[in-house]
Amino acid sequence: MSWRKKFMMAAGALALLAGCQSPEYVGSIKSSAFVPQQGGVRLIAANMPTYQQVAPPFGYIGFCIRHPDECAGGTDTPKPAAMTPEKWLELSQVNEYVNRSVPQIDDIDLYGRAEWWAFPDERGGDCEDFALEKRRLLIQRGWSPENLLVSVVREWNGDGHAVLLVRTDRGEFVLDNKTWDIAIWSDTPYQWIKRQSEERPYIWVNLDASAARVAVKNQPLPPVGEKAPFLAAIEKKSPAPSLRPGVEDGLTAAVSASKEEPTAAIN
Repeated sequence: MSWRKKFMMAAGALALLAGCQSPEYVGSIKSSAFVPQQGGVRLIAANMPTYQQVAPPFGYIGFCIRHPDECAGGTDTPKPAAMTPEKWLELSQVNEYVNRSVPQIDDIDLYGRAEWWAFPDERGGDCEDFALEKRRLLIQRGWSPENLLVSVVREWNGDGHAVLLVRTDRGEFVLDNKTWDIAIWSDTPYQWIKRQSEERPYIWVNLDASAARVAVKNQPLPPVGEKAPFLAAIEKKSPAPSLRPGVEDGLTAAVSASKEEPTAAIN
């Protein structure tokens, strides 16, 4: 193989693994894959294995404190969304709309702190904000929250990143602020770390087989409708919790940078 060809292949690989701020291709499934198959639904790829319950990202906990309704609910009988060409088009439109219309900006620049999960506004947002906004828009369009799971991954360089995982009867697809193509989870260049549970949005489950301990199905779940344990604990400790002025709406934050770990945080 000539050095020129090797160089082009290496450049292509680097483009594939580019950082959060530049949309790049990570693999996609064409809408033609969703033409009904004789004999029933054809699964595009195996579903992602999940393991024990783990602590939610601290940025997500803060988001739930400010938006408890977004972290409520759940189901004991989760069912993947039925994929159709129309549903596929809807996913593509929402993914492209948010990626195109929301400016990308780091939390430290926007809020003066390393990690702050929020719905993006006209100023923009970072990766988890994109995922939250796509989830919100799809729920408004009739998608079930149990199939719209914010997920944390690790990039090739070790950085944390957040995406939206969409569960369907054709496979689990990824809506990512780095690409306008929608990929099957196994086609992305990420190491999967953890995600929301399809049974309770405030519960997160481990996706990293190297850290697997107990099967998720063997762990008890709070009753449907019960508050997230961390929210209940906060209310018990302080019946009327208050954040400092401006923090409740996410529009202001500490002047100095927080010492919190950056998100998409893996922790």
